[in-house]
Amino acid sequence: MTRILVIDDDRAILNFMRIFLLQTGLFDVEVLQDSTKAFEILSRDKFDILLLDMDMPEVSGMDVLQFINKENIEIFTVVLTGVEDIDMAISAMKLGISDYLLKPVDE
Repeated sequence: MTRILVIDDDRAILNFMRIFLLQTGLFDVEVLQDSTKAFEILSRDKFDILLLDMDMPEVSGMDVLQFINKENIEIFTVVLTGVEDIDMAISAMKLGISDYLLKPVDE
């Protein structure tokens, strides 16, 4: 089963994503609201997909991407964020993300 980690500081987004993805029956989903625990969980557990917010307190999405890159963690990463910032999107792409989607996502 495909393992997905969703990191976002918005509890409503996490609840929605968890329920939506679990209802498909195709994914094992873990959600993380406290981004300070991202390094620990990504080091400890193997995930196939990461859905990542960029604008979080203490540890940002960019911090998480830099950690993934530095540690050579293989994970298909999609940024799902409310931050519309071209420079940030380019920087994230350079760190190997697969897509950069703006909230709310309609499709």
